Amino acid sequence: MSYGNVNIKYKPCKSVGQLKSAEKYMLGKRHDQIKAGVVKTSPDLYSALGCNRDNFSNNILVTRKLHDKSYDKNKTDDVIAHKMSISFHPNDNHKLNYRMAFEIARQFAEKFIAEKGHEVLFAVHTDTPHKHVHFLVSNCNVNTGKAYRRNKKDLWDMSKFLAELCLERGLENSVREEFYNLDKEKQRDKITLPEKKMAERGVETFKEELREVVREEVANPVNRTFDDVVRSLRENYNVECRVAGNTISYRHPEYKNKNNELVSVRGSRLGDAFTWKGIEDGIIKKLNTRQSEYISDADSRTATAGINSERGIGQIVFADSLNQRAEHRGQREQVSNNSAVRDIGQNLRSVDSFYERYRKPVENDERESIKTIEPPKRVRSKGAR
Repeated sequence: MSYGNVNIKYKPCKSVGQLKSAEKYMLGKRHDQIKAGVVKTSPDLYSALGCNRDNFSNNILVTRKLHDKSYDKNKTDDVIAHKMSISFHPNDNHKLNYRMAFEIARQFAEKFIAEKGHEVLFAVHTDTPHKHVHFLVSNCNVNTGKAYRRNKKDLWDMSKFLAELCLERGLENSVREEFYNLDKEKQRDKITLPEKKMAERGVETFKEELREVVREEVANPVNRTFDDVVRSLRENYNVECRVAGNTISYRHPEYKNKNNELVSVRGSRLGDAFTWKGIEDGIIKKLNTRQSEYISDADSRTATAGINSERGIGQIVFADSLNQRAEHRGQREQVSNNSAVRDIGQNLRSVDSFYERYRKPVENDERESIKTIEPPKRVRSKGAR
């Protein structure tokens, strides 16, 4: 799967002044740009959907007024418009002209903005080595008056769609194999100020307890799907999960609010790694790591036996037992030799097929072994441990 470069990390326009300044910047009409002779775009490289391209700010303010959405020149509390951009790699410049970038931007804006009922202004910028397009999106829906929403799942879909448009035109350098905005090594938990204060006193919050058990179940080798993680959280820790669409909420089994009601919290409030998409990505990363380990083990065995280990060529003779050790909550148990797999003298088309053939019996033994290790746990407060 491929992903394009979509950026939504811009501060929104929260006043009329910010809105008009953003519009002038996109079109190269700010006083400082004109004075410096900066040319940001040209008349054939900017447009608008749902409104007049040369009167965008006033058009969307009228839309807000029709839906009784207040705005004030000096007020900075209401979000009036959102900023967004897409960009292309300089190495694709020989294949990408400005008109092509404009067409990609138009298709992108129609699918993810105009079709959702929001007015949008977009402009191709021509003043940098890398071609890119800026968007200004009205926060007020033309039909309903509702605000424009763009979550992580939306950004994921946008990036996939942009990649498709790029690959159709041969822009291979402008896409990447991994979703650039979900680097698990750089992600941070969403720690609130009260949590920080409690951590300073050595008190573990119910949110941190939930983070710990979710991390453990995502890393558990037995859990290979999102549903596996949800089931294990319920069986091992009595944590009930509520899944609605692309969102997930966790209910702590012991923590209650002032009304003596069990408390639930959305995964997005715990951090990116605890959302539906975050769990899916964590599982994929785990499975890819395990597959690499199997492949590495297979290559070393065939090399020792003096067998041609070229993928897709020759025969792999594997006659010894698979002796896999599985770790689960601090305990290690040897997988039964019943999981030993023999396939002597049979051609393997690829190392991937090798992995798939040995995965299922090992997984079954792991499931049976782990069932006998310990009964379901409860999430307990730190002081009770």
